[in-house]
Amino acid sequence: MLKPGDSVDSWCGACKLILAHTIETMVGDSPARVNCNTCGAQHNYKAHKPGEGPKARKRKTSTGEPVKRKPRASQYEKLLSGQDVSLAKRYSPKDTYVSGDVLDHSSFGVGVTTIIKPGSKIEVVFEAGVKTLVHER
Repeated sequence: MLKPGDSVDSWCGACKLILAHTIETMVGDSPARVNCNTCGAQHNYKAHKPGEGPKARKRKTSTGEPVKRKPRASQYEKLLSGQDVSLAKRYSPKDTYVSGDVLDHSSFGVGVTTIIKPGSKIEVVFEAGVKTLVHER
């Protein structure tokens, strides 16, 4: 049974190798935090190299080909689904927006207002990412 202070092999992201580590903390019967005996880095315990553990196995079809998964819809796509983009409001810092408003920004394109922040600011999700804009000015 492992305990803090024992040695265990773990993936070290700094060294990029599976190396001996000293266990610092445990969660139940498993190491949680470890300290690399080679470089001294402190990090979460990782039993396998990233992408090579038991969870990393690729599902295959009966013919041996990898299963093709449907790509996840992005937050942007989810927010725009069912919206009429042709009715998007032209963005202006003088206008007032509410959560759910679809707006058309001259630089960022079409976006959806998600959060109204204090101080006349709004958070808008665009295809390129989330931007904070001003309104009511």
